[in-house]
Amino acid sequence: MLVEAWTRVRPAGWKLRIVGPDEAGHQAEVESLIRKAKLEADFEFTGPLHGEALREAYESASLFILPSYTENFGMVVAEAMAHALPVVTTTGTPWSFLPERGCGWWVAPTVDHIAQALSTITALDDETLRGMGMKGREVVSSEFNWRQAANKMEEAYQWVLGGGPKPGCVV
Repeated sequence: MLVEAWTRVRPAGWKLRIVGPDEAGHQAEVESLIRKAKLEADFEFTGPLHGEALREAYESASLFILPSYTENFGMVVAEAMAHALPVVTTTGTPWSFLPERGCGWWVAPTVDHIAQALSTITALDDETLRGMGMKGREVVSSEFNWRQAANKMEEAYQWVLGGGPKPGCVV
């Protein structure tokens, strides 16, 4: 989806860095699509990054994209938000609050919707992108911290033990 969406948008001055392992030979398939579309200059594959190299990848980015048909959480979205990056992801992920909180796009997992989001976000100025990223960082800081996790676990245990209301999370 991403390669075809990028082919439609081709924003000047932008480059996609794909970070992570090659799962089940999928990278060769994506690289073939990139070559067919003559987009080799627009894409870079880094493989898995860890520690300082991963931090540098986040810090050198202007936005984060996770096009997915299905994710149970998508930890990389929280990581990207913690690094103050605006996010584009799909409704196959549980990040529905992104648009209402002003920190990204949550679009249908289709080429058309991803292309539309890419067209919009890559046309924004740096200040607007930074502002969206800071909103995302604030969300992660306030809602995905250890205190919040502990409170949700306590709610779940209380509910399982019959001593509390149904928790705000799935058990």
